[in-house]
Amino acid sequence: MQNSRLGSYTVYYNNSEEFHELKREIFTTQVYYLELANTKPTILDGGAHIGLSTLYFKQLYPQAKIVALEPLAENAVCLEKNIYENQLQDVQTIHAVLAEHAGTIQLNYDSSDEQWFSSASVRVGAWNGAQKTAARTVPAVTLNAFLEKQHFDVVKLDIEGAELAVFNAAKNMLTAADNYIIEVHESKQNELQQLEKLFINQHFSISKQRLTKDGLWLLQASKT
Repeated sequence: MQNSRLGSYTVYYNNSEEFHELKREIFTTQVYYLELANTKPTILDGGAHIGLSTLYFKQLYPQAKIVALEPLAENAVCLEKNIYENQLQDVQTIHAVLAEHAGTIQLNYDSSDEQWFSSASVRVGAWNGAQKTAARTVPAVTLNAFLEKQHFDVVKLDIEGAELAVFNAAKNMLTAADNYIIEVHESKQNELQQLEKLFINQHFSISKQRLTKDGLWLLQASKT
């Protein structure tokens, strides 16, 4: 395990190239930046990986309460260490994947020497089918399970191609959160336009930006 300084944080990680790419996206480009009136927001961080998004939200809102979900054990070890070593308070971790149905599910992760574990997905070959993957069974939880329990100021999801299925299953509960920040991994089974319609039908305002040329988008939805 390696570590680097990131502002006031010490961040632990296994893959240096992956860490630096995600650091640029989250801390330099600030794709998850959102101005909130509430200085003590409750945030659901779905697909927390090693915790960079959790650290970013805590930097932005030090008094935030965060629920961080990460299904892959290799990532969860770093996530827990980054929370502990940086003395983050009010952060709960859950080792599970967000899915259409609760129970268990096959999670596919990079089986090459690169070990690019941020791409772990319920889809074989990662979200775009381009990766050599192995599979293991992990716990699965639904978005509804969280939205039914409490109000969230922000729901951030980076769940590698499962977005439309997860939100379709939770479409009647979407108004239980004020803002959504979603990395959309577009494919024939996971169309950006269909995801937009779900939020528009629930009277959310929509903004989006293309992150990469191969179908990765950032979708933000806010209550109007």
